[in-house]
Amino acid sequence: MGAGPGQTGPLAVFAVSGAPRYGAEGSAPGHARPARLHRPAEPAPLSERSARLAETVHWATLAAAFGFWAWLDRKLWFFGDEWDFLVRRGLSYPPSSSRSIWFPHNEHWSTLPILLWRGLYSVFHLGSYWPYLVPVLLAQVGVMHLAWRLSRRNGADPWVATAAVGLLGFLGAGAEDLASAFQVTFVASVLFGFVAFDLLDRPSRDAPAVRRRDALASVALLAGLMCSTIGDAMVVGAAVFLFARRPAKRAIAVLALPVGSYLVWFAFIGRFGLTASADQLSLAKFTGLPQYVWFGLSSALGQTLNLEAAGAALLVGLAAWLAWHLSSLWRENPALLGLFAAAVAFYVVAGLGRDTTIGATTVVSRYVYVGIAILLPVIAKVLSSVSAWPAARWAVVALLAVTALGNVGQAQTWVSNQVALESKLKPELLATARLLASGVADVSGPGASPIGLYPDLSAAGIVGLERSGQLPRTALPPGDLINAQALLAVGTWSGSKTQLSPQALFHGRFILVGATRSSTSRLANGCVSFAPQTVSPPMEVRLRLAPGENGASVHVVSAPATPGLTNHVAALLVSPSGRASTTAVQLAVPLAGTGYLSDNDPEAELLLLWDVGTPLELCGLRAGPG
Repeated sequence: MGAGPGQTGPLAVFAVSGAPRYGAEGSAPGHARPARLHRPAEPAPLSERSARLAETVHWATLAAAFGFWAWLDRKLWFFGDEWDFLVRRGLSYPPSSSRSIWFPHNEHWSTLPILLWRGLYSVFHLGSYWPYLVPVLLAQVGVMHLAWRLSRRNGADPWVATAAVGLLGFLGAGAEDLASAFQVTFVASVLFGFVAFDLLDRPSRDAPAVRRRDALASVALLAGLMCSTIGDAMVVGAAVFLFARRPAKRAIAVLALPVGSYLVWFAFIGRFGLTASADQLSLAKFTGLPQYVWFGLSSALGQTLNLEAAGAALLVGLAAWLAWHLSSLWRENPALLGLFAAAVAFYVVAGLGRDTTIGATTVVSRYVYVGIAILLPVIAKVLSSVSAWPAARWAVVALLAVTALGNVGQAQTWVSNQVALESKLKPELLATARLLASGVADVSGPGASPIGLYPDLSAAGIVGLERSGQLPRTALPPGDLINAQALLAVGTWSGSKTQLSPQALFHGRFILVGATRSSTSRLANGCVSFAPQTVSPPMEVRLRLAPGENGASVHVVSAPATPGLTNHVAALLVSPSGRASTTAVQLAVPLAGTGYLSDNDPEAELLLLWDVGTPLELCGLRAGPG
């Protein structure tokens, strides 16, 4: 596979040449469309030896990219959404159950990744993160190779295509998708979409072979849909390609299986994934959609090429090139138009599904990867078109190589930050598990999620992991245990964060032990007001449960927070020995400024920290010393 455009050799099947492509029925030579007579700005022809060398470098790049990410990800562990697939999902639940393999993860149809993870868990359990990383890294290698094949088949210079795919291999701007085993959901959708494009774009005059490839492409598009909503975008792109290359009836036949299956799934099950308030479609989402799509594409280009400020200019240039060559691309390279349409469709879908924390000008690493991976054959073709002279070709290749080095730095930064975060969360999970297994209860009950960044890991699920011996058995320092105890004692869970609860969880009451850096006064309504004298260091209020109480609640009242901000009451646990937790539990105060603080630890004192600067009232305290 080494010949350049217009040459013979193993690579000729992937090169743009004068040979007819698909005919009116995608096969019959008598209906073949005439070849384009001239092509502006084609890359200078390469010798077969040079093209073969470019291919060899491409294969080496695939191995290097796999090794790079395997080494970089070696200290990662399970995180975030991964616990949904690990401990919640199973084959024994009915399809409409939130624990079934068919129920959406957020808005994503994720049946295939769930099955993959359940299979891995049944074999490897939680002994190592490495078996879970292998699939996403293999999928990345597959995406790289198929992107290279599509680039070559659509006229990209061999060296430019190889360098562009190498950039994708070390794409630090999209590190989230390559440094999280869970992101096999996204990468697999891109992979299956590329498989479909590769099957549909192969030139052939053999009608049965074309039909077989069309059927396989239809299955590949369905598989992409069953991994994540990126599959939706790939179906849109495939539709553009099909209606350019196939008769309408044939195009509809290819799309019928994936589109029909998705509509059935969404009508009966998938729609339940849109129940979260952040997923609701609003006028603001629609009016902000053009800005979101524009910013998403431009920032993906800018970050990838280490020219973030020039992202908009790069997008304008890419769109202008496509518009200028639209007619010839529609005739000869509709795959490139389909991929560009898929990239736009992806950001449309992402914009409609984004939650309230992802604004129109927020860059998300996992989206950068998807956008660049889909666009890569288009980018390779554009860069090849400006490489009509050998010097220009090597300048482009050198630029892509330098850009890849810049992405290596981005990748190292992203992964090191993730490792630092997980190094704190893993001991927190292990300490929480040991306390729960020993009989300590979560203040919000067994269905709550004690660890904020593990929303799919309930207290009951943690107990199950600990008692079944799935979690690592390592020595834990006393500080980790008391921090976990504080979280279990007062960390009331709202479903997305720890905050004051809307009602009291216990009938018992607290006794006021004392207050520091505060002016304290009893109000006529029986509440006690604490007016802070300083905010740094913060005001402190010490409480303890009344004798004989196993749990207590107190009504907390404060002035509403400044619009756009959230006030927090920080809580530390102080054991009878005097040891205090070192990490405060941050309890968000509802917007109205009122809620209940609860505690189920009858032995330790509770130390509240308030650094807002406005008075804090506690209502329902029991009379006692202090």
